[in-house]
Amino acid sequence: MPDIDFSLYNNFDTAILILDSSKKIVFKNQSFIKNFGGVKNLEKFGNYFSFDICMLDSDNLMGANPVTFAVDSRESFCANAVYQKAKEQFFYYLIKSFWQNEYKVIVFKNITSEILFEETEKRYAFIRQQYLTLAEENKQFAALQQKSQAQTVKLALMHRISNVIRESMDLDKIIDSALKEIFNLLGAVKVYYAKAEDKNFYIKDVYPEKYTDVIGEKADFSADIKKSIRLKEIKVGACIKDYPNSTKTFPVQLNRIIVPVSRLHEILGLLIIYTNRTFYDDSQNDVLQSIASQLGSAIVQASLFSQIKEKNLELENALAELKETQLQLINSEKMASLGQLVAGVAHEINTPLGSINANNDILAKLLSRLSCECDDSSILENIRNINKIDKEAIKRISGIVHSLKRFVRLDESDLQLADINNEIDLTLELIKHETKNKIEIIKNYGSIPKIKCYPNMLNQVFMNILINACHSIEKSGSITITTDFKANILTVKIKDTGCGIDDSIKDRIFTAGTTTKKIGIGTGLGLAISQKIVQKHNGSISFTTQKGKGTEFVIKIPA
Repeated sequence: MPDIDFSLYNNFDTAILILDSSKKIVFKNQSFIKNFGGVKNLEKFGNYFSFDICMLDSDNLMGANPVTFAVDSRESFCANAVYQKAKEQFFYYLIKSFWQNEYKVIVFKNITSEILFEETEKRYAFIRQQYLTLAEENKQFAALQQKSQAQTVKLALMHRISNVIRESMDLDKIIDSALKEIFNLLGAVKVYYAKAEDKNFYIKDVYPEKYTDVIGEKADFSADIKKSIRLKEIKVGACIKDYPNSTKTFPVQLNRIIVPVSRLHEILGLLIIYTNRTFYDDSQNDVLQSIASQLGSAIVQASLFSQIKEKNLELENALAELKETQLQLINSEKMASLGQLVAGVAHEINTPLGSINANNDILAKLLSRLSCECDDSSILENIRNINKIDKEAIKRISGIVHSLKRFVRLDESDLQLADINNEIDLTLELIKHETKNKIEIIKNYGSIPKIKCYPNMLNQVFMNILINACHSIEKSGSITITTDFKANILTVKIKDTGCGIDDSIKDRIFTAGTTTKKIGIGTGLGLAISQKIVQKHNGSISFTTQKGKGTEFVIKIPA
């Protein structure tokens, strides 16, 4: 085979490999060596290449590669191939082979930049399309996100307001909470709640508190706004005043949002929001409507709760009146029974007392006769002393019976003029057995006029307090009674040196059933009845006490 000079191919930028008829490499130009190095084994070299598009017309598909096809091809060959130079390094080549005389010329043209440019163009077009699709999706997502955020805010607000409603039925607290939430939601300047009264609206609550000077003002609006209110529509508009009839003007123009608060067909009030924000959309509209709806339900519930509370209060008052009536019945029955008992005892005592008194008088007359006939003067003197003692005893018994009759004057149902000092003395006479040889009675009676009262009832008050005072003094002590009359007020003070009232019962000392006495001794009705009697006289009864030192009761009755 004649020698051929292939050095001309060194002038080409394209890598060229030339083989002889036996497939032996006879020439590699400089560009080939630069790109692929000193290749000696074609089979090994060909393994670095793979088809960009797989060729199927080969007898050896398993070992087929672009270089093998180029070498074995009987005709001219052309194919795109991928050359893997390193693990993560790939290049694209256009491989052409043709016969020149008896030599196979294989050309490796690097088309990596062209392929990459084409792929970049395709990728750019794809990315652009993806970008446009993503932009549209982002737009939809932003709208969805905004709607979701509005829904989240709405749910959060509803949750907070619902919590306030669950925790309290206080209407003022519920409205204050709603105004505060709206204020924060819309970045408002101020928020009002106007209550509907007789087809007008009056400002009832304000947030923040610095605007409370408008509370009580009538909020009047134009016919257009009134129509929106009747239709329960939210009305948004610019304003320079709270409302047209307001005398105050804002420093700058504000947006006013009027939200009707209703329940079924009834308009309960208005939420009036003032903000300097210019942006307002339907999502906020939806939130405000939801708050207004929730607030409307809360107002109705609070109103029903208030009505129930009033009914309960009426029932409690009725129960208190019933208890008072029961106490009065107990008192009346007690006094009636006592009156009947005293009347019976007085009758039973007066009969034998009359006989004793008559016999004592007869004995006194007989003594004057016996003095002339009897020689023993000592016997006569003893009989005279006995007669004198019996006379005093009869007088004492008559006085006690008379006092008992006066104390239970059941016929005295009307107001009467009475000397309170005398009434207290009467009571002291009846409890003399409690004080005798044990308790010193100190009287500081003032000069007081007769006052209109129910004497028998007041005597019962004095007796209840005095008996309690006696029982509180264990061994010996004193009871000081002071009376006074100033500014048409009668004051009676009864102070003892007893053991005092225990702290555990001080707050319920006038409650029926409260007693410190043993079972069978006290009923716990005395002071409760006494308080009712004093209240019947439009007066008051109070006390001060000190453990171990005593108690003082003060009764005040207007003349």
